[in-house]
Amino acid sequence: MCESTNRVKIFNGLGVLIRLGAFIGSLILITAPCAFAYEGVSGATDTRQPYDEAKLALIAASFPDSEAPEKVAYSAAISANLLSKLPILALPDLQGKEAEAQRIMLADPRLVPATRDPQTKKPLRSEVMTVKPALPGDRVGAETACWEGGCYRVEIYNFFHNVTITGLVDTTKKQVVSINSLPESQPELSERLKQLSIAIARHEPAVRLEVSRYLQFLGKEHNTKDVLPVMIDTKSALKDTLCERSKHLCVAPTYVMGNKAMWVIVDLTDMKVVGLRWTDVGNSGPPTVITERKLENEYVFKNFCEQVNSVEQRGWSFDYHITTSDGLRIANAKFKKQSVFRSAKVVDWHVSYSRKDKFGYSDATGCPMFSSAVVVAFKGPEISPIVEAGNEVGFSISQDFRQQNWPAPCNYRYEERYEFYDDGRYRVAMVNHGRGCGDYATYRPILRIDLGGSTDKLNYGVERWADEWKLVEQESWSRQKEPARLASSQFSHRISDASGAGYLMAPSHGQFNDGGRGDNAFIYLTVNHPDKDEGDRDLVTLGTCCNTGHEQGPELFMKPVEALQGQSIVLWYVPQLKNDDTPGDEYCWAQNDVVSGVIKTRTWPCAGGPMFVPLSRAGGE
Repeated sequence: MCESTNRVKIFNGLGVLIRLGAFIGSLILITAPCAFAYEGVSGATDTRQPYDEAKLALIAASFPDSEAPEKVAYSAAISANLLSKLPILALPDLQGKEAEAQRIMLADPRLVPATRDPQTKKPLRSEVMTVKPALPGDRVGAETACWEGGCYRVEIYNFFHNVTITGLVDTTKKQVVSINSLPESQPELSERLKQLSIAIARHEPAVRLEVSRYLQFLGKEHNTKDVLPVMIDTKSALKDTLCERSKHLCVAPTYVMGNKAMWVIVDLTDMKVVGLRWTDVGNSGPPTVITERKLENEYVFKNFCEQVNSVEQRGWSFDYHITTSDGLRIANAKFKKQSVFRSAKVVDWHVSYSRKDKFGYSDATGCPMFSSAVVVAFKGPEISPIVEAGNEVGFSISQDFRQQNWPAPCNYRYEERYEFYDDGRYRVAMVNHGRGCGDYATYRPILRIDLGGSTDKLNYGVERWADEWKLVEQESWSRQKEPARLASSQFSHRISDASGAGYLMAPSHGQFNDGGRGDNAFIYLTVNHPDKDEGDRDLVTLGTCCNTGHEQGPELFMKPVEALQGQSIVLWYVPQLKNDDTPGDEYCWAQNDVVSGVIKTRTWPCAGGPMFVPLSRAGGE
């Protein structure tokens, strides 16, 4: 059983059983020898039968029974910390203002209740994950009072409750400006936990054996440290494990070996491997080399992350900046001086690689420095004209986010594009350029639009089409319907104020001439609470990566369900984009080819996102 895609690989020729750390009560069975084809490595396919099983047997025999040293040291630090007065494990080796921000945060008495079980008073495991300068996306609402040069964002993760606690600390005034907690959410990993995940993965016997096989195929001497995983700090999940059931903090260091990717899903709450999964990544062609990225990152950070910029053209005006983890944020959008929306951004990209096993990644887009984003801004935002039938009818602002080795396997590239038209229409487009980490993937970007305009509460309502327009009275979600069941075969929601002005929302079903094949989107309406951490400020990883239903994250803000009447409303939109690597029918895919002696990258992007049409243009509907 040498070929395995989207399931556990069960093979080897040693006739022994190797324990796989976190398979719930299961073992990897070692069976007859066979040759595993790592196609795409130097254009070759392994044809040797069998592997050098005697050498592999020696490797397996050398696997130590002890735990990874990094795990032993980390476990000891946790045990000691749980005996302390405030059982929150601090980040070591911080200096200057970062150290001061952590000290001020941990001295705040509001943290104490979160560190003890309310019934038994036993200590609960918590840890400071990041301390970094607060950027414009962190300093919104009440936090605008936080002094720019001395304001720091401190993130703490509570492993027991799966809760992220975020504090804004003003080191100049030596006070915590705000503390918010967000359930079922996970922050950026600390460097300590990134290295721990690698160590746990590398120490797993089954992983060592697989990497040894790969190195033998390459004809190299055995040294598993020569093969480094990617995506080490990207949150993951796996069906039927504690990652899914108990919302443990899980990541997936991934080893790309030829045209296969081996996912090692590590449960950092229990500090063990929960399973191995394999995906086909195909032959990506020769690697792309990107130079001068560091200088470019510094330019982008200084001009578009630290600064808020403004646009005013063709009747439209808005502010924009790149966030730490919520992509390109557009704020205070107005058309002909009338408020259209308060803010819009893409808070996460959920990527699922198996309908059966439900494993994948939770990606974030954002700044290339001081950021929790995995896929970072490449160059700065680009403003371009929109041309239809030879006429300029509006403009767009777009931001390209990519990993440095894209389009190599397990590297991602996303584009977030905001389109503004002369007739008052606007659209938010979310584009995936491939290639990702497998040929069976569904991408679910999470778009958040704060409809509130310039005041906290406007006299407007949202209606949903169900053979007629019906007012949505309370927080709820719905699934995109086929065009025949929409108003005028295109509109799903109507947003209007007391005067009758407003917008109709048209989900994509492939009508926008951008290559999109339809969104099949989940659509949510929630009450906006600017005083809570519900998305006004930059959000940490929301929900889980791999649910196929509506549990994508926005539903967390419907507990308990609230009435929408008279409230400021947030609209969430989550399209579902399925990739395809079939020749001639590629979608959400990318490929490097050699053309005329040089590398040529081809991409087949997939695009989703709704269009908003003024009621006046649509005849009121």
